[in-house]
Amino acid sequence: MAKLIRLTLQNNCFQVMTLKEKLNKLSIIELVIIAEPHTDYTDEAKTHALDLLKEKKWENSPRIFDEIKEYWSSYVTEQIKFILLDKKIPKSLFLSEVDIKEIVKIKFEEWKERQELLGIDITKYWAVPF
Repeated sequence: MAKLIRLTLQNNCFQVMTLKEKLNKLSIIELVIIAEPHTDYTDEAKTHALDLLKEKKWENSPRIFDEIKEYWSSYVTEQIKFILLDKKIPKSLFLSEVDIKEIVKIKFEEWKERQELLGIDITKYWAVPF
């Protein structure tokens, strides 16, 4: 009787989706974010995200580069202090190093202006080589 109930419950359970099936439901920008090197997703998730992006021909998506730049702008805004202290420009699989450096420069200037408005001493961040 117990085995019969267990089998019935197993048959009525939700079907288990593979990681690739779950990722396939995401938008292109969400897959891009997963695939970026700085994110905390597993290597398997990043590999599947890259495969799905190739299948979906992500480069042909309208406005995708604008969305990627918008994502990076937001990311750099949130992480600017750590980027400055680490003295390393983040890497992107989808934007050139020049694009990332430009975003970091803009966000650094915005951050510096905010700190000056608040009266915070930012001299320890001045020697950042960009």
